[in-house]
This record gives sequence, structure tokens and C-alpha cells, in this order.
Amino acid sequence: MENLNINYRRFHTIAIAIIMIMIPGCQKAPINGNLDGQWQVMTVEPEAPETIITERMYYCFSLHTCQLSMYGSGIWASGNFVFNNNLLTLDFPDTNSDLNIARLKQYGIYSNPVTFTIEHLDKNKLILRDGEVTISLRKF
Repeated sequence: MENLNINYRRFHTIAIAIIMIMIPGCQKAPINGNLDGQWQVMTVEPEAPETIITERMYYCFSLHTCQLSMYGSGIWASGNFVFNNNLLTLDFPDTNSDLNIARLKQYGIYSNPVTFTIEHLDKNKLILRDGEVTISLRKF
């Protein structure tokens, strides 16, 4: 009987150890490397023709979703993105109104969907270019 209790304790200890090792593996890791996270728009050149957003603007990349937000107002647009080598394609399907198109322009998005060339990407800085438009962002 005592031998059975010892085997049960060993089994129990090994099972707990395996579970503890597996728990960190259940977290979602960033699949897009340095791109994943929240980025503050520092500059958009050339600037949009009209100013609608006067607060700080942010891009947030996670898994395959991109969200555009502004300080104090929260998320106003969600879309999909594809990140492939040095190309980043964004698509915001529910932004067809004139107001939302003007807002997208302030983020440097002049067409929807849009494909940016990634000129620079590291853990602190992101520079996107689409034709004549250059967007500089910093990790927030």
C-alpha cells in the first residue's frame, strides 16, 4: 500500500511539472515580429488636405488585425492587414463615408485597400511609404 502511495505521488508531481511547463506555451506570441503592438503617428508627409483629427493618432497591429485610434476617442476603424517581407497591405472595409475617408488620409492612407513599402522597422521605429506619402511612427 505504501508503494502505491509513493507511485501516486511521483505521478502527481510529474503531471504538475508537465502542466506548469506547458502553461507559458498557451500564450499568443507576436506573429509579426517587431510590427505587432501600438504605434503613434509622428508625421505624415505630405499632410492631408483637411484636418479632422487634432489629437494623437495610433496604429495598433495584432495577429492579422489593424486598428486606428485617436487619443481620447478610442478605436474608430478596424481592418485587416497582410505583412509580407517589406510590404504591408491594409484594408478597412467599413470606412466608406466621406468623413472616414478624410480621417484615413490623416493617417496617410489615400486608398483603401493600400499597400505600403516598409522602409524601416525595428522595435522603436516604423516608416511606411506609399508613392509620395511617407508615414513615420514610433512604438508606443
